[in-house]
Amino acid sequence: MKKINFGIILSLALVFSLSSCRQLSTSSKVLINEVMMDNETSATDEYGDHPAWIELFVKYYGPIDVAGYVIEVEPKGEPAVSYHIPKGDVITKVQPRQHIVFWADGQPNRGTLHTNFTLNPEKFTTIRLYNSNLDKIDEVEIMGGSLKADQAYGRKDATYTELGAENWEVKDSSDGNPNTYVTPGSANRVIDLNAKQENFARQDPSGIGMALTAMTVVFSCLLLLFVAFKFVGKTSVRMAQRNAIAAKGGNPDIADMKTAMAKENQTPGEVFAAIAMALHEEMEDVHDTEETVITLNMEDHQLSSPWSSKTLLMRRTPIRKR
Repeated sequence: MKKINFGIILSLALVFSLSSCRQLSTSSKVLINEVMMDNETSATDEYGDHPAWIELFVKYYGPIDVAGYVIEVEPKGEPAVSYHIPKGDVITKVQPRQHIVFWADGQPNRGTLHTNFTLNPEKFTTIRLYNSNLDKIDEVEIMGGSLKADQAYGRKDATYTELGAENWEVKDSSDGNPNTYVTPGSANRVIDLNAKQENFARQDPSGIGMALTAMTVVFSCLLLLFVAFKFVGKTSVRMAQRNAIAAKGGNPDIADMKTAMAKENQTPGEVFAAIAMALHEEMEDVHDTEETVITLNMEDHQLSSPWSSKTLLMRRTPIRKR
């Protein structure tokens, strides 16, 4: 019964994974960011040509290698064409929050960034992006004839990473609006000012507030470190005292640890008595009077004392036994 239940669970999990492998992952780290269908005078590739292009954006805060990803283009009424981004080229490693542009010129032999398909601005086109596991991670639909020459279709800015046409807009560098510039290889909206920085500079022109803020932060951190180290030190000492008392057979759970340590480390009275007696003898000179005469008792059969006898030296000739 357990084997049957396990098989059923495994089958359901497999079916669920197969049915969801082609579903769109809204938590993708790489997205389609901007597309230009008809490029006449806009960006040029490394050959000086003006092909259509597709820009990808890494919204992850770490480098992503898009090698193995798949860009699929499906014009309405035509079969889909897929371009598998080749592996082994360092150019496919994109830095965090950066962009990479692929040229839709139908000439993949020109390099890694050149796809095997082209884009037709007059046809309704669906562009999909798959990761290396062939999970669809992004998709954009472009109406046929909605983009003029040198116009791009892109996300409003980096914060609009969800699906839906409301998060996309037509970008045209000729209309004078800096928020809708065509920006292949860079952010869709260029922020040329920092409102918070300018406001702070206006309120604190001399920089005193900034200096006080920095000093407050530094000293606060030092104070927190002091408190933390002091607490850790006291805790460590207390634990060492408890271990020492427990090792000597005492009770480490009593309330007053200092009293316990004083009792454990109390010097016996015999030690103080011995020290006092030694000091008394030294100060009062109570040593016995001894004669400084060395007496040597000579034995009858010895002509010299043992300590000076040459017969006891190590250089004696050994006695050979027969």
